[in-house]
Amino acid sequence: MKISFINPVLGGDYSALDIGITALASYLNQRTAHKARICDLTFNRGNWKDFLGGHIKENRPDIIAVSATTLYMSYIRQIVKELKTVYHLPVVIGGYHASIYPEEILDMEGVDFVCVGDGEYVLAALMDRLENGLALTDVPGLGVKYADKTAINPGGSFIKDIDSLPIANWDLWQDLDKYFYFLGMLYFIGSRGCPYQCSYCDAVGISQAVKGNYYRLREPEGYAREIAFQWDKYRNRSMRLAQLFDPVFTMDLNWLSVFCREYKRLGLFKELRFSAFSRVDHLDEEKIKMLGESGCAILRVGVEAGDDFIRDEIYGKRISCAKIKSIFELCRKYKIALTAYYMLGGPAETRETINKTIKLARELKASRSAFFIYKPFTEAGIRQVAEHGGRIDQKLWRAADNITFDAVVEL
Repeated sequence: MKISFINPVLGGDYSALDIGITALASYLNQRTAHKARICDLTFNRGNWKDFLGGHIKENRPDIIAVSATTLYMSYIRQIVKELKTVYHLPVVIGGYHASIYPEEILDMEGVDFVCVGDGEYVLAALMDRLENGLALTDVPGLGVKYADKTAINPGGSFIKDIDSLPIANWDLWQDLDKYFYFLGMLYFIGSRGCPYQCSYCDAVGISQAVKGNYYRLREPEGYAREIAFQWDKYRNRSMRLAQLFDPVFTMDLNWLSVFCREYKRLGLFKELRFSAFSRVDHLDEEKIKMLGESGCAILRVGVEAGDDFIRDEIYGKRISCAKIKSIFELCRKYKIALTAYYMLGGPAETRETINKTIKLARELKASRSAFFIYKPFTEAGIRQVAEHGGRIDQKLWRAADNITFDAVVEL
């Protein structure tokens, strides 16, 4: 069978390639008899219906897959409607939003299947059974819309051995050179999931909705070698940086040490510098020095708020201002640039707490400061808004498609 993954970005945000659908399409192409393609609407939003139609005419997929994030649900509804009314194709939805709210997804007009948990094995099993006319009742983690009912099979799970999965094939993206032009980087991930429970993050919801160990690490040597493989492949296409998308890249000292040693052995630290996400409480001088010597150009950390109560009790970070300031100084000492992330407009926010955040940002003097507008992605966040006298504007929330603008919480 043939499957097309739709990247449903109709707002023009080209800030990140979708690692998830790249991994899924790569798995199906390399480990099964099925054929997968990616249809990216990002640079074709003005004529997306024609572009989608051209893709379908050229590739003739048997089924369409869409990865659902909460912010793109308004786009996904438009795309699914077009797929069903014009092309009459079966549609499967997966991703964070689908794993957390599978019933909502199955109730959507035009959706036939939903995938709960990691999608590689579920999609392969779904396509095998559709191709051979077999029942779908024994596919763990698959939700099905039948003629008279909907049913979600139990057993949705996370893949334990993520080292067994193939390397991502970024050539599946037709507009890859445009991403290189605008971003100058390629994306890598050496883990799946996150062990933390920050109240604003949808990782909390999926870790509770799907059984199993959500946080999993790859072998660090293999991770470094994948970066070397992709660098050899794309170094002449304007690739200047490796962006590591692990939520907390620096959590395990032994794992980090092995990665850095292998990265240096491969000679990458001289040729391809990398950027990584971390938490302030998982950084110290030993780690920062090691990162600086291994080619780390940028660390990206969530400061979130200048007010201790907002940062610790509302967002659940439990990190002091003193710790944040000391880590920023150490990064400057070892010549690692910092991107600091802040959030405004969350539960219990006031003009005074916002001013504290602005004041802290000025004191920290990060190389780059990014301010986001709070969105209530989690049940915990929704409860916190109500507990502190706020209200979520449902009309604005349904229309929101980014975290940089569009406040949806009235305080």
